[in-house]
Amino acid sequence: MPPRKRANDGEPATTRSKKAAKTENGESAPKSKGRKGPSAPEFKEFKAKALPIHVAFTHTPPSIEKGKDGSADKDEGYIGNLTLVPTKFQTTSYGWKGTKRIQVELVGEDGEKEKVTVQIQVNATVHGSKNAAKDGEDDDGDAKDEEDKEEDAAEE
Repeated sequence: MPPRKRANDGEPATTRSKKAAKTENGESAPKSKGRKGPSAPEFKEFKAKALPIHVAFTHTPPSIEKGKDGSADKDEGYIGNLTLVPTKFQTTSYGWKGTKRIQVELVGEDGEKEKVTVQIQVNATVHGSKNAAKDGEDDDGDAKDEEDKEEDAAEE
């Protein structure tokens, strides 16, 4: 039950949410509908234009300094990298996804080193893509394309 506000000088008691903003006339302010961004393109258009995204994993933050050839210096804390490819998810939204297993070295307090295997999965979803026109679905209504089915079979 929502909290009840005590009546002041003959006014009847009212109920309102604790966090609802109150306007000058005592009523709750209308809730914001949120900011609308640009609409997402259809999947066919996205797939035709989208390039892979490359992600690097390191123990150290990226360096601003550049080497003599204009590239960043070799990162001493580099662990591995992952390439995200454009894809359509089972939820019918779309974006980029990537999966990879890498070795990460753990160093104990006594200096003993141990390697563990880590599975990294990254999904980068295009905002608003679930509401975009359902384009490019298979005839049986399955949102996954043949490439995704082959990738899933290879991972198992």
